[in-house]
Amino acid sequence: MEELEERIGYRFKDKALLRQALTHRSYAHKMKVVSNERLEFLGDAVLELIIREWLFIHYPKIREGDLTRLKASLVGEAALAKVARSICLNKVLLLGKSEQQGGGANKDSILADALEALIGAVYLDSDFVKAKEVVLRIFSPFLRQINLSRLNDYKSTLQNRLQAELQILPKYRILKTIGPDHDKEFIVGVYIHGKLWGKGRGKSRKMAEQMAAKEALERWEK
Repeated sequence: MEELEERIGYRFKDKALLRQALTHRSYAHKMKVVSNERLEFLGDAVLELIIREWLFIHYPKIREGDLTRLKASLVGEAALAKVARSICLNKVLLLGKSEQQGGGANKDSILADALEALIGAVYLDSDFVKAKEVVLRIFSPFLRQINLSRLNDYKSTLQNRLQAELQILPKYRILKTIGPDHDKEFIVGVYIHGKLWGKGRGKSRKMAEQMAAKEALERWEK
């Protein structure tokens, strides 16, 4: 745990908070101690505010919908798991025996939850300013990798959102074609859980799929 403190650049005054942040419910149940679930609940909100504020300040010309997509790409489960691995959080988690044997230390969901719990613990052990310093320090490599050109890749964004939030993939279907073969237009629908969420129209199937994904994202964000 001391090595973890060095990696995040913060020394806990209350070591019990740090230990709790690393305690998965499988270990907590076995050892009759408190799990990291409540800290995760708090850390999720702290992290969200810090990332939202950072994006708001650094991208003043980007509209709200695109800011939401950028935020989702940074705090989604898979993204948080990458950050957790970058600070070797997987090496210090306290897991029950069965969870440990099942590879729990490398599960995205467990790593993401533990990272949020760690942020919640830093916040409780200090204050928002210090929590913000820690978050921006460990997220820095990933913030530098933000690629604004990907904002228009609506298909990838929708797929990442659905994988992170529901563990499913969208499905695309050609609903209609218009015009002769040399000047054809495609109308495509995108389906989530079998329900039509967006329609798109374009000179190619790919373009129509992008437009359908864009409409679905806009509905999803509302």
